[in-house]
Amino acid sequence: MKNIEYDLVIMGATGFTGKLVVEYLIKNYGVENEEFTWAIAGRDKNKLERVRSSFKDLDSNSNNIPTLVVDSHDPILLDKMTSISRLVISTVGPYLKFGEALVESCVKNSTHYCDLTGEVPFIRESIDSFDLKAKKNNCRIIHSCGFDSIPSDIGVLLLQMDSLKRFNEPCDEVNLYVRSIRGGLSGGTIASMINISNYMRSNPEDQNLLKSPFSLNPRDSVKNNARQPNLKSVKWNDHIQRWVCPFIMSGINTRIVRRTNAITDHRYGIDFRYSEASSFKKGLTGFFRAMVMFIGLVIIQISLNVRPLLWCLRKFSLPSPGEGPSKETRDNGFFKLDIIGSMDDIKKISLTVTGDSDPGYSATAKMITESALSVLLDQDRIPKVHGVLTPASGIGVVLAERLKDKGITFSINE
Repeated sequence: MKNIEYDLVIMGATGFTGKLVVEYLIKNYGVENEEFTWAIAGRDKNKLERVRSSFKDLDSNSNNIPTLVVDSHDPILLDKMTSISRLVISTVGPYLKFGEALVESCVKNSTHYCDLTGEVPFIRESIDSFDLKAKKNNCRIIHSCGFDSIPSDIGVLLLQMDSLKRFNEPCDEVNLYVRSIRGGLSGGTIASMINISNYMRSNPEDQNLLKSPFSLNPRDSVKNNARQPNLKSVKWNDHIQRWVCPFIMSGINTRIVRRTNAITDHRYGIDFRYSEASSFKKGLTGFFRAMVMFIGLVIIQISLNVRPLLWCLRKFSLPSPGEGPSKETRDNGFFKLDIIGSMDDIKKISLTVTGDSDPGYSATAKMITESALSVLLDQDRIPKVHGVLTPASGIGVVLAERLKDKGITFSINE
């Protein structure tokens, strides 16, 4: 039996997103509560103490938050932490650089794990290396518990559950459209994108697998004949009467949703199709905004492969690692997503996901914290599964219920 000292540990608590998770915990659950114990971890003791002190105005007991000094590359210190913890939240990215040893330690010590990664290569490596052992050791390794990919994964799950209830069958095609969104960009996100690009260049033998729309499926279902929509330009969409263009997060979100389907015995169907796009209102203004978004995505893509251009962007316009949007930007952020499902292109149902704060940071802090607490506090209501999971397959509808009162809602449209 493990000697549990902490139910929850936030690894990377001194980073930009880690601090937001700590702030969210203090505001909503306090430094001490009767439901769970928690601690913060990072590699710098002085920075951990400064993080605690920075929240004294929120809770005068913030200096009592336990701290653990742990380096992401030190297996001895990682084992020491995971062996006394029930669940670890990791906000330490880029995960390709800092993530593998922690996942390995969690699996080794039967400790549950949640992270915020949007890095497809990292998740693929995690599946291949740790899925079987995590199942054997009865622990849940749940990736992508932030804006990528909670709204997509939980939203599609709820939509399909409603479809089964109404029509006794799941939708064979589901499309997510970003209706409106406002938020900032952090240096950590930029660093992750650069790391993915570098990984792809360094591992050409994996490129075909990682570019597959089913790259996160179990190995025996990576080769799937179901053709997936793949938007590559600005187009007019007759179904929603809006301009659409590629959505920057679709590369990770769509793969997470497809993995959910694959590891839940294809509950959405063998031929299930799923896509995501940004959308803009009709008229010249909407077309112009869609073009600006599309051109921005092209510039980012080119920059990742042209070092001088990337250097200029990082030097003069992009935030550095550890930096992120201001409190005002985070508080004024929001998002609204429409998820529309259809059967044989005839019967249609839809669901709307809304958030009242910056999607990538304030809302993401809520999502990952409530994901972890779902695993810790709602064990009787979440799926009885273990391994390398997705939010929908490993947590499920409980998460939507926990987020409802926290400003993030999933609403079926009647």
